[in-house]
Amino acid sequence: MSSETTSSYQRPPWPAAVAALLAYAALALSSGAYVPLATLGIGIAASYASKARFENENLTKWTLRAIVMLGSIFGYLITATKDDNAFFDVRYLYSFALAAAAENALQFWRREPTGGARAPFTVFLSAMVFLVGCSTFDDAYHYLWYLAPAFFLFFTLALPGFRRSSGGAAALRFALVPIFAAVLLGGATHATFTRYKGALNMLGAIPARRMSPTMGMSGQPILGSSFTLRDSLTRVLRIQNLGDDPYLRGMTFDTYGGRIWGPSLDARVSLALPRQPAIGPGPKAHYVRLDDETGLLFAPLHSAAIVPEQAHPVDWAAPTDGPLRTPPNDTSPLTYDVSEGKSGLLDAPPTPAELVRDLAVPPDVDRRVTDLARKVTAGHAAPQAKIDAIVRFLGTNNQYSLTVNPGSGEPISNFVLQHKSAHCEYFASAAVVMLRAAGVPTRYVSGYYAHESDGRGWALVRQRDAHAWAESWSAGTGWVTVDATPGNGRPDVLAGPIPLYWRAWETLQDILGAIRNWAVTASWTQKGTVFFLLVLGLLVPQAYRYWQRRRGVPPGFRYATPDAAFAGLSARFEAMLARRGVPCPENRTWPEHLADAAIEDSAVRGFVVTYEHARFGPTPTETDIAQIDRTLRLLEKT
Repeated sequence: MSSETTSSYQRPPWPAAVAALLAYAALALSSGAYVPLATLGIGIAASYASKARFENENLTKWTLRAIVMLGSIFGYLITATKDDNAFFDVRYLYSFALAAAAENALQFWRREPTGGARAPFTVFLSAMVFLVGCSTFDDAYHYLWYLAPAFFLFFTLALPGFRRSSGGAAALRFALVPIFAAVLLGGATHATFTRYKGALNMLGAIPARRMSPTMGMSGQPILGSSFTLRDSLTRVLRIQNLGDDPYLRGMTFDTYGGRIWGPSLDARVSLALPRQPAIGPGPKAHYVRLDDETGLLFAPLHSAAIVPEQAHPVDWAAPTDGPLRTPPNDTSPLTYDVSEGKSGLLDAPPTPAELVRDLAVPPDVDRRVTDLARKVTAGHAAPQAKIDAIVRFLGTNNQYSLTVNPGSGEPISNFVLQHKSAHCEYFASAAVVMLRAAGVPTRYVSGYYAHESDGRGWALVRQRDAHAWAESWSAGTGWVTVDATPGNGRPDVLAGPIPLYWRAWETLQDILGAIRNWAVTASWTQKGTVFFLLVLGLLVPQAYRYWQRRRGVPPGFRYATPDAAFAGLSARFEAMLARRGVPCPENRTWPEHLADAAIEDSAVRGFVVTYEHARFGPTPTETDIAQIDRTLRLLEKT
């Protein structure tokens, strides 16, 4: 170790510590991991009050890393409330950031300095933690923006702090650079994120803590040019004993205008779910909601009873025929049972007001569409016959496509009259309008089409299975499902194979989710016992290593990786031994090798003693290293 490193870089400069603390504050405010991050922050502050440092040998540093990182992430898990579900989305990011924060804190306690080549890594870790901490557009966390200028200031001040000051005017100019850089970076970042907030959210570059309460599908369908959910493999539901109906209804809409279906989810008034009839011993489906950011419950149209487990609160928007949803801000794990049968909440007969809405033809729809609907259904009196005629007409005259150019004017009219190719939302919308024009009460429905099995007897629903269809009312039959989308446009036909890497990712999600669920539900005694055993398992190798040292260096010992100065001396000494015909094996220490080879040269033995004292003893000075170098040069000449 050089004297420059020893004298100048004993600990990171204080701006690096301030930047790290600001990054920890940002992450704590976003993730709620106050306890582990506060502990790491106290650890950084304590490193400036204590001269204690841990040795930079592999076993020690990796043991400490494991303990600190496990402790930080475990602390995050046990302090999480039951309102948090399994590891999904942004929680993976928070766990990664906690590991980075733990590594950052350890850099302040290393015996070998964090300056020089490691300086960029130290401040880079702080930057990563801060970036994750600010990765939200939730208005409740607007104060994170006030941390940004301060972080950028100390972040940039920390970089020259790892270098020796050159003094004079040059040093002053160099010190002013971070201040201007902080202002420019902070202002540019704020302007970019503010101006392009929507675009960044659409790209998924910035995860928001409050996600849409509709599992990726819109709370108010808008007829646009594409149906974007087809590419998403995110799992949303797992269902055991799913019946014969694959159409899982989420929301219905009965008003239309300006290419938008309504009423919107936010405009609906929800009340507590009416008491459901008890589900008997017969067949029932068991639903597990996997996406913890949604409020909706999905079930087939003909569901006699929908019963949440553990009396979980669920609301029902009765005046607008649903949806079923958990109360706002309730994103806790949800499972519910569904028994199939008629006369349930979802297929209840329409009220007079609902019948009026379900027969109303939107005024902005071209009159030629309504005339065409009456022409297509002419000669058919029964509602089902009219339904079959409309579905057959749309399937014959329009093709399925994930994208469409709606054109100018009203999109449903353009779709029908110009025989456009479009996605399921257009087929469902056209069916609703044309059936209403033919006198059949009909409403628009959004939900999922279940078709995939997880290989263990459960149905698996992904976001790509999102679908749109219609429901029509017949006085003698009740509500029936009407899917006017051609067969080649259904999710089961469009779905491709799941890539192996994604299957592996889902397996990891399930494992982490099981760990997190255990951490949330286990008692404090269980949590403490597991954490104690983990730490004990990590400390056992250290204790064994200490015992070995007390007994002397074992035969299998290998030197820990030295720094550049000692590495050079070591390589030269072993090269000298090789030239003398007595190379040292890798699994032997020098004293052992000298004894085995019967080397009695006092100069060689003296070098070994001096080297090991400097290498493993107190921090050597430049004079110590120079003396060892002179001794070795003399040996190399003989």
